[in-house]
Amino acid sequence: MFLVIGGVLLEVLISQAHYLVTKKHIKKYHFSFSRYFFLLLFPLIAAALVALQVGPTLFKIFIAFALVGTFFEWLIGFSYHMVVGQRLWTYHRLGLNGYTSILSIPLWGLAGALFYLLTKIFV
Repeated sequence: MFLVIGGVLLEVLISQAHYLVTKKHIKKYHFSFSRYFFLLLFPLIAAALVALQVGPTLFKIFIAFALVGTFFEWLIGFSYHMVVGQRLWTYHRLGLNGYTSILSIPLWGLAGALFYLLTKIFV
């Protein structure tokens, strides 16, 4: 959690530096690859460092959850759209038919790695 907060703070500092140089504000509520990059940079580094300690199992868990999570997100979105006629969600950036996005793949992997680590701690 602290790493995500660190990524947000780093992104805010960069946007402030951008304003000082260009005198133009960056829109706060739109998607940007830099915001996405900084929000995921530190958690991915932390997951890689933990994987070095835990071993290759965590990397395999990350890949498995990334693929399975993305597949199920697409399948649920597609199925709901076919049955109900409305979309549950849409992705406009690098979407896979609007049901999931390439950008969500690392999020599924991080969620799976976190789930695995929490089960190792508490179970």
